[in-house]
Amino acid sequence: MSKTYQLNLAAIEESLRQTQKGFSHINDSLAMRREPIADIIIDNMLLGYSYVNDLLKNKINIVSESNKGQLLELNQIVLCGCDDRVRYEFSEHMRQTAIRFYNQEDCNIDHIVKWNKKNKSKSPWRRAASTYVYMISRPQLFFEGNHRTGALMMSNVLALEGYPPFVLSINNAKAYFDPSTLAKLTHKSLFTTLYKLPKITKHFAQFLEDQAESRYLNKVKT
Repeated sequence: MSKTYQLNLAAIEESLRQTQKGFSHINDSLAMRREPIADIIIDNMLLGYSYVNDLLKNKINIVSESNKGQLLELNQIVLCGCDDRVRYEFSEHMRQTAIRFYNQEDCNIDHIVKWNKKNKSKSPWRRAASTYVYMISRPQLFFEGNHRTGALMMSNVLALEGYPPFVLSINNAKAYFDPSTLAKLTHKSLFTTLYKLPKITKHFAQFLEDQAESRYLNKVKT
């Protein structure tokens, strides 16, 4: 009998809705202000966490060589949800996103998988943080939704090994958004990949570990 893990979607929704309600106050404290969190963003994030549960059920690592397309699907869920009519309306944007995902010269899915593999000996916190920071630094992997897709990617990486997922909350929002903004404004280069990005990663990995809440993860036996 093996152990698998599932995200507690009810607890995650509660945290996201509370953060949405208090975001105006949070926004005032951020190094760079962000757009308000609309209902559609919460709804699509919940669909994304549900999709992560499907991946966990099948023990799928979203940043592995054999599952490259899963990360693209998560981004499309974050932006368009799962409604076929909405996806049809934005089909050209989705097509261009897929082209970028597989072919962008300086940051595509092959780079992400290779970067994750490079850190395979590190702790799950460090691997999740490292892949996230690499993914959202410039050039970013996607046109839009990099932070949200990255949050779901980290949740998959962590929960696969029995660690709580990352879930935005009132208490962790500033500690999440400010270093994310710093990573977003950093261009990938020989210097930054050797010195600046690892420094951001080190602090972000510690943040992930410090803010982890076990109530977001359920252990199931299969």
